[in-house]
Amino acid sequence: MPQDTATWEGRRALTDSPATSPETFQRAGRELLELDLLAEAVEFMGRAGDEEGLEAVRARAVAAGHFFLYQSAALKRPGGTVSRAALQELLANAEKNGLDLYAAQARDCLEKTS
Repeated sequence: MPQDTATWEGRRALTDSPATSPETFQRAGRELLELDLLAEAVEFMGRAGDEEGLEAVRARAVAAGHFFLYQSAALKRPGGTVSRAALQELLANAEKNGLDLYAAQARDCLEKTS
């Protein structure tokens, strides 16, 4: 890939180019996942329609208790829905990791999806 996905400038060049193919977005998203730049990976995987890559991000977000990252990746899926089971697990992990804001957001989201 000509652009360096590890840099903001490289990622910006990809997103600004109308000629960027879904395969290039997918490749960049996977590279960003490997670099643990998960929020950035979501954007590229979403543009590529990379459901498998988005699921990997969602799984990492749930394990870490990161509500906003999970929500971002979940909303990129067809239908844009969150999973109650994943939210419950995310809530438990957020509480365990002392991520009070993320826990509160997950709790609020669970109440709204009942």
